[in-house]
Amino acid sequence: MMIPERLTDITLPDTLSETIALVNHLDHLEKKPEQSVRIHILRNFTIEGIEPFLKFYHYQSGIRPEISFGNYDNVRQELLDKNSSLYQRHPDIVVLGLVLETLDTNLRTFGWTADRVISEIESLLDTALQNTQALLAVNTFVPPWDSEWGMYRSPDAAERFEEVQRINRKIRERVRRDPMRLYLMDWERYLIRLGEEAAMDYRFWYTSKAPFKKDFMSAYAFDIAKLSRGLKGKTKKCLVLDCDNTLWGGIIGEDGVSGIKLDRDSFPGRVYRDFQLNALALYERGILLTLCSKNNEADVWEVFDHHPDMALRREHIAAWRINWTDKATNIRSLAEELNIGLDSFVFVDDSPAECELVRTMIPDVTVLQVPQKLYTYPPFVIRSGFFDALQVSSEDKNRTRMMHEESMRRVEEARYTSIDDYLASLQLYATIHEATTDEIPRVAQLTQKTNQFNVTTRRYSEAQITAFAENPDASVWTMRAGDKFGDFGLTAVIIVTRNGDTAEMDSFLLSCRILGRKLETAFVRHVMAALTPRWSIRTWQAYYIPTKKNGQTEKFWDSFGFRPTPQADRSVKYTIDASALDTTPIPFISYRS
Repeated sequence: MMIPERLTDITLPDTLSETIALVNHLDHLEKKPEQSVRIHILRNFTIEGIEPFLKFYHYQSGIRPEISFGNYDNVRQELLDKNSSLYQRHPDIVVLGLVLETLDTNLRTFGWTADRVISEIESLLDTALQNTQALLAVNTFVPPWDSEWGMYRSPDAAERFEEVQRINRKIRERVRRDPMRLYLMDWERYLIRLGEEAAMDYRFWYTSKAPFKKDFMSAYAFDIAKLSRGLKGKTKKCLVLDCDNTLWGGIIGEDGVSGIKLDRDSFPGRVYRDFQLNALALYERGILLTLCSKNNEADVWEVFDHHPDMALRREHIAAWRINWTDKATNIRSLAEELNIGLDSFVFVDDSPAECELVRTMIPDVTVLQVPQKLYTYPPFVIRSGFFDALQVSSEDKNRTRMMHEESMRRVEEARYTSIDDYLASLQLYATIHEATTDEIPRVAQLTQKTNQFNVTTRRYSEAQITAFAENPDASVWTMRAGDKFGDFGLTAVIIVTRNGDTAEMDSFLLSCRILGRKLETAFVRHVMAALTPRWSIRTWQAYYIPTKKNGQTEKFWDSFGFRPTPQADRSVKYTIDASALDTTPIPFISYRS
């Protein structure tokens, strides 16, 4: 079997047997993905059929999955028994896969209510949250297809369908109450999309307790893999859009504003508008929208500024390359301007030639071609899952505004010949303190998504960050920064652990948007100055763990006077005597409390 050189290019086969064969080949690849994720599935039905789909979507995402299953219908026992396989495997993600028919055997009883099931689910979730630090994937339930009352509606009793809907509402409410740990696998939505015939397998339910067909299992596995992608920093950050036959039908340079196909009522104009509305939803989640189009710039902006049915407007666009240069060069230029990695980009274009050019010239960029069946286009990008993040922070929502502010800084920089004079002119400020409870979601998010300026690239969940913060032998620090043009938000994190009189920088990371302003130096100096006397530290340690993306941090600790010691695993261990630390504040940065 031929496996594409890039695992992102593999496609899901049509049949289960072909999927199993493909996954078997992937399992035996000599060069497997570096990142791995441990998934443990607690279940009360036969769920093993999900494994090939889970493996496929993880390999496709560049993640090596380690999957284990609890015993059939042994969920509570495994959660309570600290010697169970659940705790032996230390999973990153725990999947609670539950069907109602096993959870409550009285389900088919006339007059059944959901009260006991709601109580049981709350109890299971409480136990799982208390006993593990893993992310928890919890499902809604499949409503019954037929009414036990027939056409009649009793004035005195809810039918079974309504009771199952009540359970599902309670589950959704619970997930919203604990978004740091709980993530919804919406079975009800799968059923709506797939339909009963494609989703349910009653024969195998009654013979083997396996109620779902492969399309359902594929959708379920896909959502779990999205959770893994978010946890491992694989979420995309920037959507690059062509214009002609991508944002509207037709060619603006030939058809003019009044001639392109874009409206609220007819085909295909409404297709393009609905696609724009979905792109706008991504913008509201903090995804950067950019343009890469072979066009005259004035023609494109005329559509954005004056077409009555444009959902996207100029202010939604973080950066653009509207010219006649090849699109690979333009995308590289966008990455440089936005200061994010090329593997954070998703490029959408209608042209097979343009798509192939970008795939070939920039393998790190994910390329999506406008589908030939245009009526499937509107949810095309959202359903890809590439932009699904575990959390959406205020910094995410303001990202495009921050990019516009950065362009003003570049204009300011051009006025100066001295970097120190330029930095002083910015009126930089920083707020540095130990992380508060409210900041923990953002801290975890930064550990999961920061790739370039991240000296160890250790990924942590919110539960793990909370554990650091509550540990007397650890300390989590944050830095918020800004200048006269605007606020950067919470953009830097340091995690420190101690062992006796030695302190170690477990993690140091910051957004590349604030690099080059000496804020990183100010942050490190401040934290070391605070912790050295508090903990009576004599020696500081730090590590550089190389990845494909963090090469710019290779000599970071050298700049503070740390002594490097190369390790056998290609990492570098650094040490410095506390007495040799330079903790002098940076003079042109003001410190706020």
